[in-house]
This record gives sequence, structure tokens and C-alpha cells, in this order.
Amino acid sequence: MQKRSNFLLYAFIAVPIGLMIVPTMVVLAVALVPTGVAFLLERKKGFYGGLTVGAMNLAGAAPFLADLWFDGHTIQAALDIITNVFAWMAFYGAAMFGWAIYSTTPGVIGTFMAMTAGRRIAAMRDQQKDLVQKWGPDVESVYEPERKAGEVDTGPPDSLTGGMARAM
Repeated sequence: MQKRSNFLLYAFIAVPIGLMIVPTMVVLAVALVPTGVAFLLERKKGFYGGLTVGAMNLAGAAPFLADLWFDGHTIQAALDIITNVFAWMAFYGAAMFGWAIYSTTPGVIGTFMAMTAGRRIAAMRDQQKDLVQKWGPDVESVYEPERKAGEVDTGPPDSLTGGMARAM
């Protein structure tokens, strides 16, 4: 009996609220289609694509939602917004910007990490040289990964430089 009374309480609260926000839901149903697609396409944990696209998509819809809320929250006002070409450009242009952020961020971060790792390796090698000069060659320990016969040293591995070792 407790579950039934909870359901009735939630329905008693949710139905009037749902009816009050119908114009907002009409605008959001049209505006947030790219967000839904991003969440459907996301295969990894975290839903970072959906969150990035969704945040930008909601930012593109925010001015139109503010107009709807403060200039008359009616179905006709919602229909006026979703039939406005500029509103569609704002909704989907912002979502496109979210996709651009999501697509480029891993490459930018990878390049930054490779650059900082390369600088850190160089600094540690300089520090190692200073220690060898100060304490003598007995403290020097050089780790070199095992190489196959006939393999040529091409510098640091690409994972450290982000593929930039060959480009330079």
C-alpha cells in the first residue's frame, strides 16, 4: 500500500508541473536533438561527448528559453521560437561548436602532455649529468630498453612526443 500512495503523491505533484512546463518542453525537444544523438553515439564511459555537446547546445537554447519564460510562457510563443530560423541556427550551431570542442580536445591535450614529458625528460637528463659530474660515474645508471637485432635508435618513442619526433 505504501508504494501505491507514493505513486499517487508523485503523480499529484508531477502532472501539474508537467502541464505548466509544456511550452519549455516543446522548445527543448527541438533544441536538444543533437544532445540526444551525442548520448546515443557515445560508446565510452562518462558520456563526455554528450555532456560537452549538451552543455553547448543548452547554452545555444538559453536565450530563447529566457525569451519564452519572460515574454509569455505559452504554446504559441514556443511555436514562434521553433519556427524561427535563427533559433535553429543558434541551437545547432552551438551543438556543432560542442562537437568541435569534443573532437579537438584529446589531440590538444595529447600534444601538450607530449611536450611537457619531452621537456621533463630533457631536464632529468641534465640533472643526471650534473649528478654524474658531482658524484662520479659510479652513480650513473642508464636504462635502455632491449632492442631487437638490427634495430636503429630513432630517438624517444612516439608515445612521449606525440608523433612529433619524426616531424621535426
